[in-house]
Amino acid sequence: MQGPQEHAASSAHDSEGAAASVCSVAWCPFCMAASAVKPISPEVVGHLLKAGSELFLAFRSAIDGRADDLEGGAPAAPVRLEKIDVG
Repeated sequence: MQGPQEHAASSAHDSEGAAASVCSVAWCPFCMAASAVKPISPEVVGHLLKAGSELFLAFRSAIDGRADDLEGGAPAAPVRLEKIDVG
């Protein structure tokens, strides 16, 4: 069992460790994301990262397609839409 001095020393040490991991910037997006992801399993984080990269690739494709239209060049192949079932 800890005496009063030992308990105070361990509490001070715990609070120092907690203070060291706190970001000094209010509303830091990186720290907020890290604290939100910390309790989640690695598999979930992997799926979220993959979904995010797919979303950015879709945006890039849309922007590239729009850039081709603005250049005035004719598309190399006719535009073909494809239905993709998700689920």
